[in-house]
Amino acid sequence: MNGFNNGLIETVFFDFMSKEFSFFKNKLRKTLEQFFEVRESENIAKIYFEDRFQIKGNSENVFSEQFINIFDQDLERFKLQEPVQYITGKAWFYKYLFLVNDSVLIPRPETEELVKYILDLKPFFRNPEILDIGTGSGCIALSIGKEWHDAKIKAIEISADAIKIAERNKSGLKANNVNFECWDFLDEKNWKYLDKFDIIVSNPPYIPFEEASEMDFSTLNYEPKIALFPEGQDHLIFYRKIIDFATNHLNPGGKILCEINEFHAAEISNMMSTYNLRILKDIRDKDRILEVF
Repeated sequence: MNGFNNGLIETVFFDFMSKEFSFFKNKLRKTLEQFFEVRESENIAKIYFEDRFQIKGNSENVFSEQFINIFDQDLERFKLQEPVQYITGKAWFYKYLFLVNDSVLIPRPETEELVKYILDLKPFFRNPEILDIGTGSGCIALSIGKEWHDAKIKAIEISADAIKIAERNKSGLKANNVNFECWDFLDEKNWKYLDKFDIIVSNPPYIPFEEASEMDFSTLNYEPKIALFPEGQDHLIFYRKIIDFATNHLNPGGKILCEINEFHAAEISNMMSTYNLRILKDIRDKDRILEVF
């Protein structure tokens, strides 16, 4: 009798493990469709299985007990609307795969455009010194470093936890022309530790606290608030400080490129009306990048 029971249990367990991949994919999509449109749910599921388990397309694998346990635990996290990138611990940006966790912002496609604009400057600078302010995961600095080999890039960040992730990404990508430092850019006493630069780039915190109610749940509840909201009441504080810093730290002919809040482009332009600047559009035709030259 015991042997029969054991055999039955093993048969049922094996049958459960060998369910078609569509079983797991549909189970995840059903959960995601509580929060997202069908197409976005499909995209998130695709990202999840590829980055978490290296499964592409329709797999015919026999799924192990370990896979099932991980999947079930992750499904609970999806039910709480945790971003897929934090669940997998990975995010693609530009051409590269970055490690991420909830101490860094999830890299976004519009920020890739900031990198592209900077790389378009390659014909005009030789051996440039570049500063990345508020580097987070290091995605901007490291992407530039991988594509612009003769550039020397310094990237600064206030969060020690974020710097740990950035250093791991540097190690994985072998971008040895990028160096990270952990300190507060808004504290002007720290500026004496920096030299002059040819290009200053930043994707700073730029969302006013009063706009928090309009943000999506997962961003507001999982991504680091220090990277979303500028401190105090001045939501343009980083742009003011970057311009002040550039007065003595930007080389002649240098450029500043910053990601901006689409709703405050006019306000930023008015604030910097004495400078040569332009506002560049993103792929969705929104005001997204400030260029000062």
